[in-house]
Amino acid sequence: MRKLKKLITGRAVPTALALLVQLVLAFFIILRVSYLFVYYLIISYAVAVVLGLRIINKRTNMGYKIGWLLLLLVVPLFGAFLYVTINGEGLHSVKIRKLAKIHNSGTDMPDCETVAELDCDSARLQSEYIRKYTLSAPVRNTKSLYFSSGEEFFDSLLKDLRTAEHHIYMEYFILKAGYMWNEIKNVLVEKSRQGVDVRIIVDDFGGIDKIGRRERKELKENGIRLKFFNPFVPVISGLLNNRDHRKICVIDTKTAYCGGVNIGDEYINLDEKFGYFKDSGIAMYGEAAYTFEVFFLTLWEYITGEKFKLEKPQFQELDYGVFHPYTDSPVDREYVSKNIYMNMINRAEKYVYISTPYFVVDDEMLTSILNSAKSGVDVRIIVPHIPDKVIVNQVTKSFYERLLEAGVKVYEYKKGFNHSKLVIADDLFATVGSVNFDYRSFYLSFECGVWMYKTDAIPFIKGDFLTMLKESIEITKEQARANIFLRLFRGVLSAFAPML
Repeated sequence: MRKLKKLITGRAVPTALALLVQLVLAFFIILRVSYLFVYYLIISYAVAVVLGLRIINKRTNMGYKIGWLLLLLVVPLFGAFLYVTINGEGLHSVKIRKLAKIHNSGTDMPDCETVAELDCDSARLQSEYIRKYTLSAPVRNTKSLYFSSGEEFFDSLLKDLRTAEHHIYMEYFILKAGYMWNEIKNVLVEKSRQGVDVRIIVDDFGGIDKIGRRERKELKENGIRLKFFNPFVPVISGLLNNRDHRKICVIDTKTAYCGGVNIGDEYINLDEKFGYFKDSGIAMYGEAAYTFEVFFLTLWEYITGEKFKLEKPQFQELDYGVFHPYTDSPVDREYVSKNIYMNMINRAEKYVYISTPYFVVDDEMLTSILNSAKSGVDVRIIVPHIPDKVIVNQVTKSFYERLLEAGVKVYEYKKGFNHSKLVIADDLFATVGSVNFDYRSFYLSFECGVWMYKTDAIPFIKGDFLTMLKESIEITKEQARANIFLRLFRGVLSAFAPML
């Protein structure tokens, strides 16, 4: 009863209703004028042609273009309305310039000394791409700790939060009231009272109605600054699609956490909805933490206007491999996360292992995966057996036949929902972060992760993946086949996959 009351009195229901009313009104207005049939056809298709030409000339993914062109063809005027209002091709130009200016002024283009020192051509090329397009440098003076579950991640995070002396910066897509948040909040309140600067960024869509007014008031009274990224207002707009999907925690410029784990009880398996919730993350101790702090403060300045300029501290010399943190956003039309994944897949010589909760990819990514397998590389992909989004899961299944025909091995994690986002190749390269294999992560959301070369974490990441394989069902060609009706259904869904 309490949950129902919270749902009714919160922001989520009124916001959803307001958006629905706008869509229904638009539909009926278009329907109302359609009685002038000839004029309606002329106007609607004229608008569709103009927008279609605009879409064709856009510098964006071809699959995204095809989805919108199909919608314009089927329902021209309504499709045009949706495209103009919710196409989600990026933030408003003013906001794009503002964010780019902050990022460029807050950091200096890192030199390529560490890149040049890499002892492998493939590593140098992959790291140089990240350096040029994320303004972040590869670093060595870092030690890491990999977590194969949300529970391990949470225990370590709590321990490290208690050591904070100067500042704690946290940024999450979801921050939900419950045991996990209460334990973290208690530490944050204690640290804030000790004079530690505590700042939190939460995506407003991911956090909508998950933190009550009383909770926000409590944080404010204890000196903890909480900001919401891209406030979710009940007006249909493409800006609603650009979400902060990053997961970052930085402590005293010494420690950084990232991965797939949000702040919510389901991530530590205290609130089971889809069986066991499998996730992963990584803690980095040393120089990599500085880069993640820059990522956080860039977004903090964008939201608050508070200027920042960091001086890089001296770090203890360590050599546990090369860590290259990266961030990705829809503001620059450079699809960093996707290209990092593709570089790893294209350059793999022995194997490439992929774990993702969603597999909804475009032709470029699919071709890279298929060609890698056809070339003799051992390509394996783990997706959930119990999905959290049924429609997205059906699109994922639509790729099974083509993957299996090319020699890719596909597995479904049978214990529950696999939320882990990993790529590992040849015992040399790996990446852990927030990036899914889908259009939303590649083209619409703010994301982050860390690319690694010969690091201390890679054997543990591989071990975790191999353990997941034992807990998964390998999909056969017979299981991948579907009847004609299901194939048609999945085909239609795939055509509009960029909009999911």
